[in-house]
Amino acid sequence: MKIDINGKKIFFDIEGPEYVTDNGAMVKLPTLILIHGSPGNSDHSVFKPAFSELRDVARILYLDLSGSGRSDDEPGNHFSLDQWADDLVALCDALDIEKPIVLGVSAGGFVAMAYGLRHPDHAAKLILASTQAYLDVERSVAEFGRLGGAEAEAAARTFLAERVDGKTSADFNQHCMPLYNTTPQPSRSTIIFRANLAQIFHDIGGIWHQMDFRSELHNIRVPTMVLAGDQDPITPLQDSLDIVKLLPDELTTFVMVEGAGHGPWRDKPEEVFASIRTFIESQSNC
Repeated sequence: MKIDINGKKIFFDIEGPEYVTDNGAMVKLPTLILIHGSPGNSDHSVFKPAFSELRDVARILYLDLSGSGRSDDEPGNHFSLDQWADDLVALCDALDIEKPIVLGVSAGGFVAMAYGLRHPDHAAKLILASTQAYLDVERSVAEFGRLGGAEAEAAARTFLAERVDGKTSADFNQHCMPLYNTTPQPSRSTIIFRANLAQIFHDIGGIWHQMDFRSELHNIRVPTMVLAGDQDPITPLQDSLDIVKLLPDELTTFVMVEGAGHGPWRDKPEEVFASIRTFIESQSNC
């Protein structure tokens, strides 16, 4: 379904009830909002059906960021992390959602961090999965080389540091994307690709390259889980360790999943969903 948010239509989908019965009483479930990564090259479908695993502890809201999937482009192509963060608040206001738990994976984590900083008391909790506070090109290039050899290293360096065009994107998709995870992954045929935003976001000097939260993350005010796989080449483990160091200690939970790659639930679903479930149900600050 779609809703008018800040001058464009945003697609969202909701799984599960808002209230459930428990020993004869009606209990309100928290809303878990899932933010996909790779704007223009991804959409909410990457979370389906895996996150249905959590529908007994949360109502799940899937959305496509503006410019991605089934959502409209941003008016005037004025895409930014801040705009996506503000759209999230406006969506919650329109749907009467209070204190959501917001999970962002990869670039969705950038949006979640922007949201947590611009609207520090809006969320109940944040989950930052396979993400980074800034892009360390050499770190990612080295990981692609470690996992995939010289061809993967060269393709990653060209795409991440030199230019983004049809040729470099194709080389990256061929040599690097198969290294994102440690187990075979399903086809990406469910995704609606949007070339306009994909170019704007990934271009050298674009949103991804300009993003840097290192000086701000100490201002996060809500309990935050940082979730990482130790075999992730595009947002390497050290990226998550950097985030952990920058967040307030008393609010931070760090989960490292051995043998898992990008979006670690794709490789180790039982382990990862158990950790997310525990974090959702936890009443403590960390």
